[in-house]
Amino acid sequence: MLKTILERMFSKQEKLTGESADYARDLYRAAPGGFWRFAFFTPMANYRRVLPKEAYAVAKIAAAHSEDCGPCLQTTVNLATAAGVHPQFIRAAVTGDMTSMDEQTATAFMFARAVCAHDFASEELRPKLIKWWGEAGIAELSLAICSSRLFPTLKRGMGYGVACQHVVVGQETLQVSAANAQAT
Repeated sequence: MLKTILERMFSKQEKLTGESADYARDLYRAAPGGFWRFAFFTPMANYRRVLPKEAYAVAKIAAAHSEDCGPCLQTTVNLATAAGVHPQFIRAAVTGDMTSMDEQTATAFMFARAVCAHDFASEELRPKLIKWWGEAGIAELSLAICSSRLFPTLKRGMGYGVACQHVVVGQETLQVSAANAQAT
């Protein structure tokens, strides 16, 4: 019975993200206790209350891209699309085109990139973000950034997501690489 429930869970994840959940299946098979701890982590990965969906999405894309230019980046794009984020913002985040974002969204994107790169620029951006969204907004951005980095790291460690790929935004296929994840 548990296997049936888990398979439904994995299939639901695949339908939602548009990507394989084989890494989760393998994690469960290899380390069931570790899988369940990971499963209880995932609700934190979707926590958003005060941030606009665009700022939240571009921060997650920037963070995922800092770790991965393959399936996890595509999953993050797919989830942003499903959340109703305009493709203009998604495309801009994938390509690093901050001129196609409004000031708040671009600042959230730059903050995420800076945090991922251990760049002091994050300290310079934080006061603006606090002014717009308060301490709660910084907390949400921080949760979005760290949670978006966990999935690619886990998948890479398990042998998944080891190569860059094209990312599809709407009907457009974008070439991405690890090199443009931190481009300015």
